[in-house]
Amino acid sequence: MKYTNVAIRFLSLTIIVMLVALAGCAKPPTKEMSDARMAFQAAGDAEAQRYASDKYMSAEEALNQATALMESKKYKQAREKAVEALKLAREAQASAVTQKNAMNQSAKNSYDRALEAVNAANRAGAYTYAPQLMVDAQKTLEEAKKTYEAGDYIAAQQLAETALAKAKQAEEEANRVAAEKSAEMQTKAQQYAKEIPDPGATPRPYPTNHIVIKGETLWWIAEYKQIYDDPFQWPLIYKANRSKIKDPDLIFPDQDFTIPRTPEVTDGMIKEAIKFAKTRGAWSLHDGK
Repeated sequence: MKYTNVAIRFLSLTIIVMLVALAGCAKPPTKEMSDARMAFQAAGDAEAQRYASDKYMSAEEALNQATALMESKKYKQAREKAVEALKLAREAQASAVTQKNAMNQSAKNSYDRALEAVNAANRAGAYTYAPQLMVDAQKTLEEAKKTYEAGDYIAAQQLAETALAKAKQAEEEANRVAAEKSAEMQTKAQQYAKEIPDPGATPRPYPTNHIVIKGETLWWIAEYKQIYDDPFQWPLIYKANRSKIKDPDLIFPDQDFTIPRTPEVTDGMIKEAIKFAKTRGAWSLHDGK
């Protein structure tokens, strides 16, 4: 009987200890849930949803599960799931910061390459020979710059790569048209060379006006042998006809342009025109405005 009482007392004590332990485990994991939510918010502030989407979604799923378990009063499981959500959220935040910095640099590099491509196309004469492609490339690059400055590096890189492709296309088109124009001019030069001048004939004066035909540009007109025989002198025609030309890249058939000649045109004016034509930047399409 004595031993039985001792056993009963020991069993009772064991049950009490277990109940206390269970009571401790049954306590709601308030702190763990709070820490997990704060970590998840920090991940969102770091744009983990954009730059570390997989880890962000895993953290969100774990936090939702922890919340559901908490509401079902399954506190032990809720605590474990909250700790897991906290870990995943911190990993998502760290990954987002790293990835965002990498995308920042990548977008900047893409923009720099696109800008150089636009300038290369401009040097190839794309504003004259492929104006629409150049306008598209320039507008896309400007949009890429604005998007980059807004902090959307993924979209900025995509836009910069699109601008790069358009600029290269514009350069290729400009080179193609320029080559065709050069071949045409060579053919004309050969035809002129075959002509036998009459020694007694009065030299034919250079024209002082030119009527535009479809497809011509100021560059082409200045390049004609009877005009200036130099495409880079096109600003002389532009300045002499400012009342008729709103944009040097846009002239129209049947326009009658004055072709300025010496003595009105001095050597200094010619040098200034050539300098302007050769250094005209890629960002000044509408010089006439």
